[in-house]
This record gives sequence, C-alpha cells and structure tokens, in this order.
Amino acid sequence: MPVEDKWYSIKVEAIVSLLPASESGRVNGITSGYRPNHNFGGPENVEMRMGQITVQNNEWITPGESKPVKIHFIMPDGYVVDLFPGLIWRIQEGGNLVGSGKITKLISSDVPVN
Repeated sequence: MPVEDKWYSIKVEAIVSLLPASESGRVNGITSGYRPNHNFGGPENVEMRMGQITVQNNEWITPGESKPVKIHFIMPDGYVVDLFPGLIWRIQEGGNLVGSGKITKLISSDVPVN
C-alpha cells in the first residue's frame, strides 16, 4: 500500500525586506505569487522551505524596500519549522540571498501541537 506524504499548511503575516540590487544582484521587484526559497537556517543551510508571498494590494516590493505581506508555507511532515512572531529568516533564489522576512503574526496552521 503506498505511503501518503503529509503536508502542512502554515499562513503568516510578515515584513519582507529585499536587499538593494548592489548587494543581491536582483534588479527587479517582486509581487504576489513570488515563491522564493525560504531558508530558516544559516547561510550554509541547504534545506529550503516552500512559501508563496502575497503583497498587499498587489503592490511591488523593489530591491531595497520592506513591505508587509502574507505568506502561505507548505512543509512536508518531518521538515516542519516552528514559525512564530519575531522569527527572522533568509529569502533566497537558489543559493543567492535576496532578502529577509520577519513574522509579525501567525494566521493559521494545521501542524499538530505536541
């Protein structure tokens, strides 16, 4: 019988800050639908998480700017990260750091509480 992988859905409000283009190499802004790599470890971490960013009013965040967003993370069982207000993480494109995020509010989560 096949084993079903369990995936969890976590939604947060956060502030996303993009590095200036001179630091990240990213020259274009981001808007709703952007799905970068979310790195909750250090610079050497290679276990990224998936999350789609929604920018308020479908605005753009340009390099060097910070704006409030909502992020919908999906994480497989065994790779769930404890998300909480105040948590700061790295936003990357592949191994390239393009910004950071800081959680301001946990909206919803279907992760079981131990």
